[in-house]
Amino acid sequence: MLGLTLVVIIILKRKNPDMFKNIGLKGMNSSYKLIVGIALPFILLVSGILTAYLFGGIENVSLNLTTNVIIAILINSVTAFMYEAFPEEVFIRGLIFEELHKKYRFIISLILQPLIFICVPIMVMAMASIFFGEPFLVTIDYFILLFTFGIALQLYRKFTGTLWMSIIFHIVYLEVARYISMGGINDPDVALLEFDETFGGFMTLYLSFLFIVVFSVVVLSVLLLIEKRKKVIKTKTI
Repeated sequence: MLGLTLVVIIILKRKNPDMFKNIGLKGMNSSYKLIVGIALPFILLVSGILTAYLFGGIENVSLNLTTNVIIAILINSVTAFMYEAFPEEVFIRGLIFEELHKKYRFIISLILQPLIFICVPIMVMAMASIFFGEPFLVTIDYFILLFTFGIALQLYRKFTGTLWMSIIFHIVYLEVARYISMGGINDPDVALLEFDETFGGFMTLYLSFLFIVVFSVVVLSVLLLIEKRKKVIKTKTI
């Protein structure tokens, strides 16, 4: 996927020299906003774990910071970048969103973009169901997660002005889900954080979805609205 993505963007760049800048692969709004953007998911991560423990959502918490865990996370991060984060962000939050934004206002493009984002895994599951006989399972909670996640990714790009922030957040979310919320996926030995949940899937819902995704949308929306209001006030005073 990484190779195909690079080939496509190189071809498109030959036709449009400003393509990298247009889709956010080059440039950013400011260093301050980039720092805020990078810090936000980690602040939400720590806050989510602490509040989950304080409210009794998890207990018997221990950090499993071993060499095997670190290596597993690093390898998975590189794999996620190559096969998920970079290709998806370039095509969906970059190329497709820019085309949508040329025709529609930002808020409309913001809503349409995650709907297209949802179509990707649905098509993959549909093809797997048709050709390999695997069950086609698309639930309402999965739909809501992908829709909200798509909005969060786009808001990170909007706030920082760079697609690289969307890529970073994409990887952070995947690693948190796989090595913290879900307890190392199917291998508890590589879970970064070990704990007992009040019920199965609590941390996936509470940490991954509520704190990492939903609160990112809330915080970034507030920051963007404040920024927009300041611009309006500044314009009126001129």
